Amino acid sequence: MKLKNIILGTTALAGLAMIGATAAAPASAADVVPGGALDLTITGFARFEAFGGEQDDLHLNPDQSRSLDFRNDTEVHVVARGKSEQTGLEYGATIEFEADTNNTLNTDESWIFLRGGWGEVRLGDEDGVADNSVVGGQTIAAGTGGIDGSDAVIMAAPVVFLTNTNDATKIRYYTPSFGGFSVGVDYTPTQETVNSGANNGQVFANKDGPFAMEGKNVVEGALVYDGDFGGVGLLASVVGVWGELKNGADDAIADGGFGDDKWWGVQGGAALDLYGFKLAGSIANDEVGDTTRKFFTAGIGAALGPVNTSITYGQIFDTNSDFDEATGIGDKAYNVVFSADYAIAPGLVLAGDVSKFDNDATQDFGTGDKGWAAVGSVRLAF
Repeated sequence: MKLKNIILGTTALAGLAMIGATAAAPASAADVVPGGALDLTITGFARFEAFGGEQDDLHLNPDQSRSLDFRNDTEVHVVARGKSEQTGLEYGATIEFEADTNNTLNTDESWIFLRGGWGEVRLGDEDGVADNSVVGGQTIAAGTGGIDGSDAVIMAAPVVFLTNTNDATKIRYYTPSFGGFSVGVDYTPTQETVNSGANNGQVFANKDGPFAMEGKNVVEGALVYDGDFGGVGLLASVVGVWGELKNGADDAIADGGFGDDKWWGVQGGAALDLYGFKLAGSIANDEVGDTTRKFFTAGIGAALGPVNTSITYGQIFDTNSDFDEATGIGDKAYNVVFSADYAIAPGLVLAGDVSKFDNDATQDFGTGDKGWAAVGSVRLAF
């Protein structure tokens, strides 16, 4: 997650009420029908990756190959934007299409936004504020993103984010910035799979059966500061998650559940831009049912001429036995990633990461649990 992308928009009843209060007159249907009322922009990215290393140990999957491999990562974003001259209300939508040739699930995120002097609200399949506003070592990472970069260097142990709603369907709201401070909140009424946006969108939630929802009434919040003190840039946040686990998710851990219906977490972090160096870190407590995970991140970055570099680190430093049993991962898992990138031309970047990891496996996955992995990438943004 880049610094410039941290603070943007979420949940809504208060925001929607303010929209209604400021609207001078409702728009007629003719003003909003398809066919040219809004400005359309096509953006996106195309990425080519070459990767290798001990991928089976990285992902705790004995079927994965260690040999050199190639892959694409491509998205096309359709962005619609409009503004009411009567009220000043800005509005529109974004649809993000997965464009890789082997991807049959073709839409990643899709959401409508409304924006005014009262802030911004987004409605649809979009990341929650606990993901969008978290600050940590990954915030200043170069390359493909360090500990939050390519899957080719991200290990199985979760060392960056709280368990959250991912891009499940939600309402998300952010206030405007007041003296550098802003607040975000979102609400996800049901979540098919905890920590995933899978099977949301147009799918109705199931209360029972093999596809019953795992989460319900999930609220995420964020307090963000973006400013500077005496020329030192500071980006900081505290984010949290609270929700209920349902059905199979709150079954006993031995049955594949989490053992209870509680779900909450909190994470605080900061990033400094200090005399040509970037420093960042975070610390978090994550409780899903009876499982407990505590972790931290850290990072340092610097520009060496035209090359951006970073070292980012994430580590689990405390778990309970229920977490170990449910995930097969212990309390000494870590990942350290060395990253660099170089701008070849506008919109064209050469990037790479090398990871040294230890998943600290507490179960036999048919693999080792420590090793190294690397990725090189040509990344085009348009």
